[in-house]
Amino acid sequence: MKFSSIQRSVRVQRFDRSAGDAPSLGRVARMPGTGLPKTRRRKKRRENVNGERTRSNRKKVIVTWSVVLMVAALGAMGGAVYVWLVPKMRHSVAVLADSKTKERVVSRFESPSEEAALALVKGALAVADPAQAGEFFRLGSASAAEAVTFLGNLKAADGPVTRYHWRSSMDANGLLIDGVEVHAQGEFRLRSRLALLTPDANGTWKIDFDAFARTVKPSWGEILAPTSTQGLVRVMVAPDSYYNGPFRDETEWTCYRLESPDESTILLGYCRKKSPQAAAMVRIIADGQSAEIGRVAKRATLEIRRIEGAESRQFEIARVTAEDWVDSGKPFDDSFK
Repeated sequence: MKFSSIQRSVRVQRFDRSAGDAPSLGRVARMPGTGLPKTRRRKKRRENVNGERTRSNRKKVIVTWSVVLMVAALGAMGGAVYVWLVPKMRHSVAVLADSKTKERVVSRFESPSEEAALALVKGALAVADPAQAGEFFRLGSASAAEAVTFLGNLKAADGPVTRYHWRSSMDANGLLIDGVEVHAQGEFRLRSRLALLTPDANGTWKIDFDAFARTVKPSWGEILAPTSTQGLVRVMVAPDSYYNGPFRDETEWTCYRLESPDESTILLGYCRKKSPQAAAMVRIIADGQSAEIGRVAKRATLEIRRIEGAESRQFEIARVTAEDWVDSGKPFDDSFK
């Protein structure tokens, strides 16, 4: 092999340049991405934009749900505060009304002891002679003979007495009242009556017969008859919200549910707003709800009357005779005139 051939094969390549030419950089590596089609670069840029939009939308959804949950939590807290506060407000209203309209019952006579009250009730239920009825009962609208007849039929109506429960003081309607519950076992269910004891002018405690018998005038059958016009009833009352017929205007009427243990039909009674009867009913219901939440049925004695065009169960409350079942002789709603 000739030396000249070897020399040619290892000769360093030269780049001849003239004065003023830029220096040669030799082979330069291609930058990543150069030479790629423009459509691919635009696609990557579009993918990046879409990703940013997705992240932005995700943030908006998170913020929206956070606001919704916050509002729901505040609403729940507000509802809890309302449930806690309203009964206290009702109690305050009842106390205020009590201080303005309810006369304090001054105890002129000492209440009977539990043993004396129970003995009085047990003796009264055993009366079979009309001559003895007046010793145990304040007869009211009933005669002695009617009271004895009622007592004779009581076991068949309510069943045998199973126990007595002393309720102590139950003052209402401006009267001194003590109570004893009489529980009986009926054929299909337990039944109970309330013996309300009041003192007479001499301080002798007796059972109010009309309250014990839950007397109504006329009978329930006559009151519920389509031809009836009015009646006096002893019922349990509670607020209701059925407005229809001549009582459809809620701005003019207030609705109450009227129930009796002696009648399966539930009546609806209506008071004209801003009337003495409406104020008396508010007072009765407020006393029942002062210590409890929700609707509490209260005893009341009412005069009711039919209004033309009303349903068979709808009556106007014409008078609030008593805030319990004991009639004091003075209508309870007179205090609100």
